[in-house]
Amino acid sequence: MSIKIQGGDVVGWSGVGHELIPDGVVLIEGNSISYVGTDRTRGADKTIDAAGKVVCPGFINLHVHSQLNIGDYLITDVTKADYLSANWFVFGAPAKEKMTPQPAQGMAIGRKFALFSALRNGATTILDPGSGPGDFDGYVETVGQLGARVFFSPAYRSSDIFTDPQGKHYYEPRPDLGRKGLEAAVDFIRKYDGAHQGRLQGILCPGQAETCEPSLLKETVAAAKELGVGIHIHAGGNLREFIHIVYNYRKSIVEYLADAGVLGSQTVLGHMVYAAGHSRVDYPFGDELKLIADAGASVGHCPHKYAKMALALESFDRYVERGINVGLGTDTYPLDIIAEMRYASLISRLVDRKYPGARPAAVFNAATIGGARALGRGDLGRLSAGAKADVVIVNLRTTRYGPVRDPVTALVEYGCGADVETVVVNGEIVIDHGRSTRIDEAELLAQAEATAKRAWDNWPNRDWAGRSAEDIIPPAFPVRKNSS
Repeated sequence: MSIKIQGGDVVGWSGVGHELIPDGVVLIEGNSISYVGTDRTRGADKTIDAAGKVVCPGFINLHVHSQLNIGDYLITDVTKADYLSANWFVFGAPAKEKMTPQPAQGMAIGRKFALFSALRNGATTILDPGSGPGDFDGYVETVGQLGARVFFSPAYRSSDIFTDPQGKHYYEPRPDLGRKGLEAAVDFIRKYDGAHQGRLQGILCPGQAETCEPSLLKETVAAAKELGVGIHIHAGGNLREFIHIVYNYRKSIVEYLADAGVLGSQTVLGHMVYAAGHSRVDYPFGDELKLIADAGASVGHCPHKYAKMALALESFDRYVERGINVGLGTDTYPLDIIAEMRYASLISRLVDRKYPGARPAAVFNAATIGGARALGRGDLGRLSAGAKADVVIVNLRTTRYGPVRDPVTALVEYGCGADVETVVVNGEIVIDHGRSTRIDEAELLAQAEATAKRAWDNWPNRDWAGRSAEDIIPPAFPVRKNSS
């Protein structure tokens, strides 16, 4: 099937960078783009009128954990002050004696809802660095149902993180130090890499830098080379991790990864906020940014997640200026990659106290070609002949935008995923007029709401101190009780 998109402001590709094509035309044939320009005479099976809209390359979201936002509500726990910015421990470091397997149905619903949410918000390509245990055959089926492009394999690590009855966090090595997890990830990639017309691609995901001992990381590098896939690892994400690595290995996080051979052109470092010289880190030694840049590794920057915890990368501009390829991820709900561009821009300006910084072009690049480069995919993140037919059409003709002088600046400064009208992945329209062409959204939302309510209601039974969700994060306002 061929699709012609015409009449909008097209963000095309000049061969060296993005360029704006007013009243442009994008022609899709099969799963690839065959033409980008201004010639309206070319025929197609279907024509989409994009007048008043901006036609963008599909955005690339480098950090989507395919799970519900159950833990997102708890991440800014107001009851404790000793997380060392690892606030995900409130739901990710359970009391060992209270651990119970998550219901398979709930896991499946969380995966489906998260992946769909990211897709609906304009991310045609999603890197999922871990979604917990579960039915991975079902995961593959879900990717097929939704129509997204996904990089994934089951995450693994050498040590688990728990919380003791006094609220202390500790690491406990797994008996096999993570080898069974690595084997499962390799088996998954061998079985499913390239599934669904190439939309599912494997990537190895060792969990977090401090939960993976050096020999596991070295084996990961060897496996990635053999399989021809990339690596994603959470690194520089919190002070607990930084302290753990410095105290146990006498080196910084990036030095630790470099010595294990992890840094490379197909490696994505999720977050990388805590580098030597960060204002929260009393560790001024070494030049970690140079190590990352020289190795050709990428950083998956998730600004909204860290703003929630009163933290920031220091800074987006600084990393880019040092030659690091930076892409964008969401990590936390609402999984809105368009809004994430604005967070990246504004937070960088605040950190640097430089209002001309982190311009719209830079963060737009991060959400497109930066993400594509991180994943080793020169056929993604751009609208040009021969690229994969991943396209996002965003409606700018709303009162929130007002009169638009430059569509890309308007999108970065005012836009959000709710403005996404059409999403094309691999040449197929998977979101049309803001609705999925493949699944029943209302049914999925109802299932997600019921699953989340059960988890929140049951929270005291899994929390180390028996706290309720309301104890950890009280409602914004008192809730009126029903009176008789």
